[in-house]
Amino acid sequence: MNYYIEALKDKGLKITPRRKSIIDVFIDCGTHLTPEEVWNQLSKEFDKCGLPSVYRNLEVLTECGILTRIQQFDRKKHYGLCTAHHDYHHHHITCIHCGKVEEISDCAMNNKQKIKGYKVISHFMQVNGICKECVK
Repeated sequence: MNYYIEALKDKGLKITPRRKSIIDVFIDCGTHLTPEEVWNQLSKEFDKCGLPSVYRNLEVLTECGILTRIQQFDRKKHYGLCTAHHDYHHHHITCIHCGKVEEISDCAMNNKQKIKGYKVISHFMQVNGICKECVK
């Protein structure tokens, strides 16, 4: 948790009870979650907790690198805890069975500044698979 608190401080963001609780939810569950699932967890702890507030906080935590957006086939937004604890370029792999999210440093785009004449501004890559625990 200390790493995530420092990441908020480094970005000049407030360390609110809700943000700390959201991070705790992700640490405890070990999987990716939808905003609605996060909201259900927070509703147990906070009397007044609106879904729009959860969405805003998830986006803030994503922008500062604590969470990562996870693409799923259900067309809902999903977020997972980024456990990289560093600022270097990386991507994520998710288990399609249990939802576990881990970092991967492999990237075919590393150091590519142009592709077919396009200047590369940004890119997104996510790998889906089955983790070793679920394969057993």
